[in-house]
Amino acid sequence: MKKQIDIRFLKIGMYVAELDRPWLDSPFLFQGFVVADQDIHKSVSDLCEYVVIDTEKGDDTDISIKHVTNKSADIIDFKSRKRIPITTTFHEELKQARGIHKRARNQIDSMFNDARMGKNIDVSGARDVVSDLVDSIVRNPDAQLWLTNLRKRDEYTAIHSMNVCIFALTFARYLRFEEDEMNEIGIGAMMHDIGKMRVPLEILNKEGKLTKEEREIVKEHAQHGYDILKKSSDLPPSTLEIVYSHHERKQGTGYPRGLVEAQIHFYARIVAIVDVYDAITSDRVYHHGMNTLDALRNMFKWRENDLDTELVENFIQCLGIYPIGSLVQLNTGEVGIVLSMAPGKNLVPIVMLVCDSDKQVVTPPRVIDLSNFAKEKCDNPVEIKKVLEANSYGIDLYEYIKHEVLFEK
Repeated sequence: MKKQIDIRFLKIGMYVAELDRPWLDSPFLFQGFVVADQDIHKSVSDLCEYVVIDTEKGDDTDISIKHVTNKSADIIDFKSRKRIPITTTFHEELKQARGIHKRARNQIDSMFNDARMGKNIDVSGARDVVSDLVDSIVRNPDAQLWLTNLRKRDEYTAIHSMNVCIFALTFARYLRFEEDEMNEIGIGAMMHDIGKMRVPLEILNKEGKLTKEEREIVKEHAQHGYDILKKSSDLPPSTLEIVYSHHERKQGTGYPRGLVEAQIHFYARIVAIVDVYDAITSDRVYHHGMNTLDALRNMFKWRENDLDTELVENFIQCLGIYPIGSLVQLNTGEVGIVLSMAPGKNLVPIVMLVCDSDKQVVTPPRVIDLSNFAKEKCDNPVEIKKVLEANSYGIDLYEYIKHEVLFEK
């Protein structure tokens, strides 16, 4: 089977069947070869932005990670598990996803209010909505990923918890977790910041840079969250580990315990990655979020010192270099929002065009599948030229996401 991949994911042992340019424009003698060593890998990487590999003649990009799932020695080989098929279209799933998303958001608000008031947390309610989210994401993760773009600066903590849950479940699906495992990580991801309800609001919502003392107070939220939830007998240990350890870092520079990578629970490593991704792509009271491509580039750098290296690489593969909700400009000059993508087509997603080549608003927005306009299918290919900042050309992404027309197709 042939598969187009970004050059960052090319590895020794893969068979390169096609380049992103004619073979005559390359230094390679043969039209198809195995990446047998580091010299060949460097030659291809220096030349191309993407290649097409043949998985029948060489290695695949499938998950190869093996990790402990808890502090015992249980090891799961995710590569041996079956890939989860998509069973609904984006728009079919979006109709159900809206209601599930709303119920989950209400549950988060309720839990946070209870935590702020010192009341017991409704674990059963959280379990129910996470189960619904798991079902939706198993059917088709794109709809819930689309809804992660419903962000508001003044509601950051609650929306962030919602988004971290969705990203964690989507990543867990990609890693071929079983549904009971997805439910465990989903509950922990949804509650990961519940300890912030014990941080004074004037610090939590402060406009501007925090002082050193204020930063130390915010850091206490991981311990607070653990203290709040350890009273519940209905939560699995993995949930507590996620809440307690999602700010731990592989070289021991995190908090609250200064754990090193081998001591950090596998689920907490996953939540740490999606927590960082949503945080740096979100608008906050004190800064604008990065565009999605810059965020992934930064995380790729940070993986060496802070985050699980292999998990970060797999997370980038999971989202693709143009994650859903990215604002992109095409080589035609048109501007669109990445709507959805088919497996193996991360570079040619489905895009909703919102501006024409003159940057005039398209009403109603037009949806095109870039895979139908790829180089191998037409003389004048249409492709993504660059990723834009979220508010470029006056485009209000939030308004497009919530607009009713998107939910009635």
